[in-house]
Amino acid sequence: MFLLKRIVMQTSIFITVLLMLTISSAIARNVEIKTTTTDGKVQTQYIKLKEQTDSSLRLIIPKEKIDKNVKYLDVLTTDATANKGENGYWVLADGRMGLFNKDNGYLYERRNPMPLFGVKKGDSAFVAIVKKLKYEFAMIVDVKDGKYTIYPRFLIREMGSVYEDLVIDFHYFKGEDANYSSMGKAYRKYQLDRGEVKPLRERIKTQPTLAYTIDSVFFRVKFGLKNYSQKLEHLTPENKYPMIVVNTFDDYMKLVKELKRIGVGEVESCFVGWNIEGFEGQLPDLFPSDPAFGGDEKLKEAITLTKSLGYQVVFHVCNTLWFSNAKRFSFDDIAKLPNGIPKYGSCLAGGRSYNACFKQINEKIIDDDIKGMLAFGAKGTHHIDVTTAITPYPCFDPRHPCTRQQTAYYMNEVGKKCRKAFGGFGSEGSCDHTANSLDFALYVWADPEWLGRKHDLTHRLVPIWQIAYHGIILSNPHYATIDYTYVGDPHRSWEPYNAIMDKNTRRLKMAEFNGRPIFYFTNYKKFGLNPIKEAYDEYKPMRYLQYEFIDFHDEIKQDIFITKFSNGEFIVTNYSNSDFTFKNKIIKAKDYKLYKNKGE
Repeated sequence: MFLLKRIVMQTSIFITVLLMLTISSAIARNVEIKTTTTDGKVQTQYIKLKEQTDSSLRLIIPKEKIDKNVKYLDVLTTDATANKGENGYWVLADGRMGLFNKDNGYLYERRNPMPLFGVKKGDSAFVAIVKKLKYEFAMIVDVKDGKYTIYPRFLIREMGSVYEDLVIDFHYFKGEDANYSSMGKAYRKYQLDRGEVKPLRERIKTQPTLAYTIDSVFFRVKFGLKNYSQKLEHLTPENKYPMIVVNTFDDYMKLVKELKRIGVGEVESCFVGWNIEGFEGQLPDLFPSDPAFGGDEKLKEAITLTKSLGYQVVFHVCNTLWFSNAKRFSFDDIAKLPNGIPKYGSCLAGGRSYNACFKQINEKIIDDDIKGMLAFGAKGTHHIDVTTAITPYPCFDPRHPCTRQQTAYYMNEVGKKCRKAFGGFGSEGSCDHTANSLDFALYVWADPEWLGRKHDLTHRLVPIWQIAYHGIILSNPHYATIDYTYVGDPHRSWEPYNAIMDKNTRRLKMAEFNGRPIFYFTNYKKFGLNPIKEAYDEYKPMRYLQYEFIDFHDEIKQDIFITKFSNGEFIVTNYSNSDFTFKNKIIKAKDYKLYKNKGE
């Protein structure tokens, strides 16, 4: 008996030692830091990761250790390497996922909607969350002779100066948890735990209009735009483009009354291109509304009518695009490049566009904008274009310098002011530098050529963003799922719009990712409003799920996907041409089914 106890004790000690060695091995894991200097020299060093209380492993490079002559810095780990044929995948923050099935290829992505990337190999996976210098890196997927290397490249030279330490936390998963769902949930937990975001069900307690936004379809109406094919640099009263009136305020009032008549219960209406010179015609000037649509008095009448129908109504504006024809334009307020040149973009309806510094927007523009729009009676989730479709840009003007991080701060300040004034803040895309103030993203994806970019290394899109933010930020899944109940226009040449042309496939995408219905590009006068009623009727019995997190998503069989919510309910989406039986229920081909807790 004594001998047996001794054997058991020795065995126990042996197992404990093995566990300690395993943990020690994890603590001792190194990453390779490869720096390339401005003169082309490459240096390599290895840094030990530090174990954190949540079992993640942390890389810290103090800012003082990053030489000013570094052009860029690559962070390499053996966990993010693989060989062709290995079972697994890589995932970027924009949702692109790739298998290990190529011989050669190179993907470079500067726009990261979230500061993370992940890799799964076999029954192990990790997600790397960049916690400091999170706006300063590009993601690279490099495949050479079947050897995959996935890593972030920190663009040190672009920053001007290193303003904080570089910090990355690596979170690891094993077995059935080794998947992109765990990656998204780890990032969600990080955002919630540090108070960067709060769930929708908490925010509606202090944002009463947000609850209505959640229940509503988003009805965007464009009033005026311009043909700017001439690409003029600077517009004057003599050479400005003629206005193309899409809708007058009288037209709008007929449309919104018709929505009420056909039974669309909750609508959040958004006025687009309502301002002086119409859509992107004279920004940052907004007022007065252009007389071509009916002017200020008709605008007030339209808003009063909308609210009398029980609908919310908001404006669409844009802070990033400024034009030199505007009265409030000043080159002093434009963000500057390191060489002092104003940051500029394409020639649009107002001429050459310029990117304003967000410090200046916050301090000189937004308060007057809010005051003016409140005077018309706007209330709901106010919409600002572009802000969340791009990563925050720096400003090198010595009078108002901003790092990317400081620009993100001022973007959030603008969002908070809008949330306080109107009840909510929405923007165009899914870049999460304004997650602290954002209530609604117009779309998450816009592949295949923009904000997701088609690439031969990509296998498919996965909802890592929705897993992180569903139940926190409302969203529509894709640029192509806007107007999803209308028949797509094959004559529109832009790839993101045409990415999903089939009406029923768009319907399945909306169900799979539980998106909020949005209507924008359709000629309502020509095609009518019944498709909006169709979408509202489909959304209404499922909209309670907007308050739930998405805890799991996967392809359970080819072309059949499952989306599990935090309340235990789930949706199975069948994109295949055959019926599929799941848990004793048949999901018809090209259809979906919601499995409720009550077995409905």
